[in-house]
Amino acid sequence: MTDAYELRKVYVARGPGDAQVLRGLLEAAGIRSVVRGDDFMPLQGGSLLHMEIRPSVWVLTDDQFAEAVAIVADYDELTAQPGTSAEGVWTCAGCGESIESAFTECWQCRRMRPSSSTEQEGRD
Repeated sequence: MTDAYELRKVYVARGPGDAQVLRGLLEAAGIRSVVRGDDFMPLQGGSLLHMEIRPSVWVLTDDQFAEAVAIVADYDELTAQPGTSAEGVWTCAGCGESIESAFTECWQCRRMRPSSSTEQEGRD
């Protein structure tokens, strides 16, 4: 038996507090998670312009990934602020990456965006 865990990103936070609140929700549901990047202060210029520098929440076990993604979706819905593009972002069910709505495929794992009934209703 190994003690190594594979981390999978489920959320990119708006700030350190946002990441810690979500981590608390996941932990309350029995999902082991960690926050990465909440203590990182970006420097100006250089290759950091291409790095993800916002705090992110990662789950420690694959068997709870789907449950974590569902909790993240609920959290996103509850914390959406008026005037922001919460509906302009979708979360990949394969890897948990946040993807802008203009894209139909996840840039990280190449999974296609699922079509929802709300998208279909808007077209009718």
